[in-house]
Amino acid sequence: MDLLSAQERAAVLAGPAAVVSSRVTLPELFEARVAAAPGAAAVVWEGSTLSYGELNERANRLARVLVGRGVGPEDVVAVALPRSADLVVAVLAVLKAGAAYLPLDPAYPAARVAHMVGDARPVLVLTTTGHRPPADTVAATPVLLLDALDVTDQPSGNPVTALAPDHPAYVIYTSGSTGRPKGV
Repeated sequence: MDLLSAQERAAVLAGPAAVVSSRVTLPELFEARVAAAPGAAAVVWEGSTLSYGELNERANRLARVLVGRGVGPEDVVAVALPRSADLVVAVLAVLKAGAAYLPLDPAYPAARVAHMVGDARPVLVLTTTGHRPPADTVAATPVLLLDALDVTDQPSGNPVTALAPDHPAYVIYTSGSTGRPKGV
């Protein structure tokens, strides 16, 4: 099954080839794309589109809030959101703050969430009121409700962090089919 239409495939193949240095971080790669095509569509979700520039500004504002709360390299931030444009903004913001993100699918059983949070020990859980994990599953981990947060007063420029390419970016857990889920 083709994931791209003929028009999308032609656009991808016509674009310039990228040479990626091993000393570049994910946020730096993203910011280079923003600089190259700020008006291009970055996220299309349920009839709405975020350009690279818009996505970058939204993620930067949230990243600055995270950095202001002490989030940085070597930290883990849990993201408990359904698939959406807001999920993309949140993940990018976590990366721009320098932390690794831990996906917590709102549909996960409470015991799985509790195990993942207890094992990964995130410094924060990003979520919304409607997708907030039960309190007993996140223990004493602070929760930041994105739908109750106003970031419009935050600068929209790229935050500066001490992030390096060898810092973790993502923590995923195995299915647990052979026992307890394991973080990777």
